[in-house]
Amino acid sequence: MNLTDVTLGVMAPSLEDRDLLRSVVRVLGLRRLAAEVEEYCAAPGDRATLQLVEARPEVVIVDMQQPPAAVKALEVVHAALPDAWILALSPVNDPGLIIDAVRAGAREFLVKPVHPEGLSGALGRYLAEKERAQKKDKGGEIYCVTSAKGGSGATSVTLNLATALAELPETRVAVLDLNSPVGDAAAYLNLSPRFTASDALEASSRLDGVLLESYMSHSHGLAILPGPRDFRADLPPGVESAVGGTAGIARLLEVVSHAYSHAVIDLPPSLDRDILRVVLELATRVLVVLTPELPALWRTQRLFGFLQNSSGAEKLRLILNRSQRSDDITDGEIEKALRHPVYWQLPNDYRASIGAVNAGRPLVTSNHSDLAGSYKELARQLSGISLPEKRGGLRWLFSSSPRRRDAGS
Repeated sequence: MNLTDVTLGVMAPSLEDRDLLRSVVRVLGLRRLAAEVEEYCAAPGDRATLQLVEARPEVVIVDMQQPPAAVKALEVVHAALPDAWILALSPVNDPGLIIDAVRAGAREFLVKPVHPEGLSGALGRYLAEKERAQKKDKGGEIYCVTSAKGGSGATSVTLNLATALAELPETRVAVLDLNSPVGDAAAYLNLSPRFTASDALEASSRLDGVLLESYMSHSHGLAILPGPRDFRADLPPGVESAVGGTAGIARLLEVVSHAYSHAVIDLPPSLDRDILRVVLELATRVLVVLTPELPALWRTQRLFGFLQNSSGAEKLRLILNRSQRSDDITDGEIEKALRHPVYWQLPNDYRASIGAVNAGRPLVTSNHSDLAGSYKELARQLSGISLPEKRGGLRWLFSSSPRRRDAGS
């Protein structure tokens, strides 16, 4: 599809603004405006809304000259034409207005006066997004990381695996921290997030890729949706009821899977059972982290029964963390107790791990230890994305704690 084939709709109360937009459209060579609306949409069935619905433009430009009315109009247009790419046009570059516009459904925000190159760039991004959506047959991969015992390292595995995935070619990686009552992912990366998973779940009924991105924090190539900021004994807002909660979490994961090539979820087994089942059903793989100690094995044995019933044994991948040859409990004994093979062994390097946490960065970004190498190879194995081998790059394979073989990836 060419730029000149895009159909536009314009909503601008000012005749002068409409004339300027019309001239920009002519310069770009667009064939025509599908609709020119002279007043803001205020309700689903009003004249302005029906005019746009009948024309069905692919891109709708909304002039934000009157911010409160314009934001309301964005919400109405987004609900009436959910597939349309809405472009907000404002005389001021106000961060608060930008956030309000994006939350109301805008996909782009341009500052007036709009020039042909600015509008051309926005329309080009629309066409690129449309092409990606048409090529994408299925959503991205979702990996859940969980553990039956606190302190087993599930959050460290989540962040380091996600960072290793982000270093692979053509990946776009998100981290979702669903821990409750407090999430740790942001603290591990020394982040002070403005939004958390609670905000995304509360907005699940109108969530799309653009709104989700506005809630994300970014660090080390990752888009991170942090867990709750404040200590609370119940679940995050939007997750309290089993009915509303399951719908909200399902919508969140659907949007994440189409916005990112890979998502890694720090998943506590203490979540509401119905919600946990939804997450597990939508997951590509479920990584169960345990350390070679009796209490962890005892608890994992009980967790495994629930996970197998909820997600299927074929999704489960057993990750043995802090593994070393001198462990009292061998991997063979663990496999026998759980009746499941150990998929991966992460070698014990507590000093490097805690040093990375205290420095606020994933270990794989600044460390060349066997543990960092193991995380990177785990990411390649799970994703099926390989890199050209470099001389000396396989040194970690000959460490004291190599990974074990598994029947599937």
